[in-house]
Amino acid sequence: MKEIIEQLVRQEIRDILAENEDTIRGIVKASLLSKLRAAIRDSAYKALDDLAGEPPETEDNQQVAKPDVIEADGGAQEPKIDPSPGPGYRTSASSQEGPTPRDARHQTSDIEPQASDLGNPQSAMGRYLYCVVEGSEEVSFGKIGIEENEVYTIPYKDICGVVHNCPAEPYKSENEEIMKGWVMAHQNVIDRAWERFGGVLPLGFDTIIQGDETTSPKENMENWLKDDYDNLKEKMGKIGGRAEYGVQVFWYPKIIAKNIIEESPEIKKLNEEIKSKPKGLAYMYKQKLEDLIKKEMEGKADQDFKEFFERIKPCADDLKVEKTKKAEDGRQMLMNLSCLLPKEASKKLGEELEKIDALEGFSVRYTGPWPPYSFV
Repeated sequence: MKEIIEQLVRQEIRDILAENEDTIRGIVKASLLSKLRAAIRDSAYKALDDLAGEPPETEDNQQVAKPDVIEADGGAQEPKIDPSPGPGYRTSASSQEGPTPRDARHQTSDIEPQASDLGNPQSAMGRYLYCVVEGSEEVSFGKIGIEENEVYTIPYKDICGVVHNCPAEPYKSENEEIMKGWVMAHQNVIDRAWERFGGVLPLGFDTIIQGDETTSPKENMENWLKDDYDNLKEKMGKIGGRAEYGVQVFWYPKIIAKNIIEESPEIKKLNEEIKSKPKGLAYMYKQKLEDLIKKEMEGKADQDFKEFFERIKPCADDLKVEKTKKAEDGRQMLMNLSCLLPKEASKKLGEELEKIDALEGFSVRYTGPWPPYSFV
């Protein structure tokens, strides 16, 4: 009986597979193929590591030392420089078919191009680009990069790309904590480069330079620095010696509305009339009153924005108006600015913001200094 049941089950499975072959093929292609490729790729990396770990013997029967290999556990807008890197440039946003999330990545810490940098571009190593700095030094920052990769500079003339070696594929993970850790590591490298070199053009998370059949990732990195040298130098001149500061101005709608009601003769009159009207008519008057208060608040918001902008503008070398965000604690964000200015000028800006913060119904958030993401 057991054998009969097994045969029936096998036949049922074969029938299901035959009837749904196209569907299964589509699922494999859409969802599983990249995972299979990743698994094969990981197996290949492991096999190479295992082979590297078997030291060959010399004629004197003495072993050759195993090369250093780092294993780092992992998984899986900021603004970009325009124009973006040319050949070999790749980010997770620009990839039409992202890589399968992986729980481990194998990367070498050597700062010279590896043999795998050339050949098949699908298996080529890449260079993860954090930022561009002013300087001509070949510097190693140590293992401070994403997944503790060694971070170093690739110079061209008097500018350098700050990079680490990585597979030519974006960093992706379904684990939010892993992603946060990567982004924080990215920011930390830019901060360290900023402290070391002063001028820095930060790039967004997951900017990766890759190679092709004839050009290594390092050569592509150098070619981009060469081709965009004038543009990069111009941007360096614009932001040199300056930092970015965030300015967010909030207001409390209940306080603002209360002041409007007390100061507007028209609203005060309408508010008094409501008290003497019948219930049905009073409702209509109340709707009219609410519309009038809303209109007055919109006008005041425009007026306050223009006034605050004109007060802040002389304190900065450049300003960018950013999109307002949702606030909490009964507040609304009235203004969101990115300000570019020298660090020594931040005190003057802070003093002006303190005056705004002291106004009834308003509060200010002042952050920085940051690398000038919004101005590159």
